[in-house]
Amino acid sequence: MRFGIILPIQSVGTPLDVLLDELRAEVAAADAAGFDAFFLPEFHSARGGGLVSPQLLGAALVEGTQRIRVGQAVLAGPLHHPVRVAEDLIMLSWLTKGRALLGLGVAHQVPDFALYGVPRESRFRRLVQMLDVVRAAWRSEPFDLHGYTGQVTPAPYGDRAPEIWMGTHGPRGLKLAGEQADVWLADPQRHVDVIAKLAERYRESARAAGRTPKVALFRDGWIGDSRADCEKTWLPSAMAVHRLYFNVGTYLREFEPWVDEVRDRSDFTPELVAPGRFLYGSGADIREEVKQWAEITGCEYIALRMRQPGGPGHEATLEAIARFGEEVIAPLSS
Repeated sequence: MRFGIILPIQSVGTPLDVLLDELRAEVAAADAAGFDAFFLPEFHSARGGGLVSPQLLGAALVEGTQRIRVGQAVLAGPLHHPVRVAEDLIMLSWLTKGRALLGLGVAHQVPDFALYGVPRESRFRRLVQMLDVVRAAWRSEPFDLHGYTGQVTPAPYGDRAPEIWMGTHGPRGLKLAGEQADVWLADPQRHVDVIAKLAERYRESARAAGRTPKVALFRDGWIGDSRADCEKTWLPSAMAVHRLYFNVGTYLREFEPWVDEVRDRSDFTPELVAPGRFLYGSGADIREEVKQWAEITGCEYIALRMRQPGGPGHEATLEAIARFGEEVIAPLSS
């Protein structure tokens, strides 16, 4: 089992310049702790301001690290020019000597499409075209695809195309991930039992395409002395993020039949949401749950979002990153 760390888009009450310095230190700590990669989400128009441009930020935050990879969880593919994305990843691969990966999703927020002037109904077609153009650009040979004509140089570092990760859960997206992606990244809203069913659809598509399926989970989590300790210091901030997810419609009736039973804030409880989604507790608690989730879903990777916009703060996060490396990553790697 390998682990990545997903960075927050903001920190309530922390100026952006301070937050960037803190995240740089947290990436360095994750590098030292044995995390495989760090990931930046793409989010727009955050209330109070937030971090945008994940490729640019990733290039800045990875500086000075030795081993950790850098990616996005995930880039809203249809909003972007495919050649620009291809070139950004090429440069990121050179800056990191091959430690860059590309995380893509189909995007869904209506305001984001309005902001970028992109018709939302074209999003899946645009994502398919982006994958074609990005892969062609990375070959550093002339191409003429979907109205994009030319040649991109240089090739990625070491002539190795960056891994492509896809975050998706719909039938078309899972089929596309199997055909095109190196890794399928499951959404943080989906329960592990649901992920297990979706993973089978993805694997069927990957095998039909002659590809080796790889499953990763996007989870929210924290490490402490006990589950009760985490529930006191961390869980309220994680629940706030998932209430936002619920409010913008990313919890779906087809996967979470209980959504119609949530009529107000008091109905959206940790008892309803946390099981099968949140990974927290002592090192021993986490190791045991990781093993159970791997058995249920067949996953071989967990990308963990530890720090939330509402907390815990920077110093606590640094301590948790180091502790996770010592109590979870090291034992499960041995």
